Amino acid sequence: MKTGPFRPFETTWEDWVLGGGLLFAFEDPSLPLEVEIGPGDDDFLLEQAEEYPDRNWLGIEYSRKRVRRTVRRIERRLGTPGNLRLVWRPAADVVGRFLTPGKVRRYHVYFPDPWPKKHHHRYRLLSPAFLTDVRDSLCEGGEVRFCTDHLEYGQETLQAFAEAGGWENGLPAPGYEILEPGDRLTVFETRWREEGRTIHRLLFRRST
Repeated sequence: MKTGPFRPFETTWEDWVLGGGLLFAFEDPSLPLEVEIGPGDDDFLLEQAEEYPDRNWLGIEYSRKRVRRTVRRIERRLGTPGNLRLVWRPAADVVGRFLTPGKVRRYHVYFPDPWPKKHHHRYRLLSPAFLTDVRDSLCEGGEVRFCTDHLEYGQETLQAFAEAGGWENGLPAPGYEILEPGDRLTVFETRWREEGRTIHRLLFRRST
């Protein structure tokens, strides 16, 4: 089984340190950068890279197996796109150090694990500290798009944005909206809708 990076799609910590930064993993580092945190086994990232070749697309994934499976799907579907790269790291290791300041146009965070048990809440991704790093990594007008099927987690995320500061909520009160069925965001949305769950959407922009 392959243990090294899945080239050219997977870029590594060592590449960024020696190569001048994460953006230089892309064929054209000057393109606007969009980041999906936790692409999992979905094809959202592939679809976006194919539909919007005028942007760079980065997937940050903590599961090595999922990175490998995503690479296989990229090769079958897209060949060797220069605007799509993957990182096998926890997002907190990447954003603050390698995407700051002002590198990212938009983050996509769809259906992260809600860690529903109270004593596991500390593992939730969007903490105030992490959102401070995310804010600093966004360019002017940059935004975060977030979806969850777990209302309590969505409400906690609203509070985390407020505690981090420097954010503008892009939605009216109560600060989130029910996402009606339409174009598929991810395979998780399809799955949760089939189970009768309600999808909640948040949209936050970096304050100017």
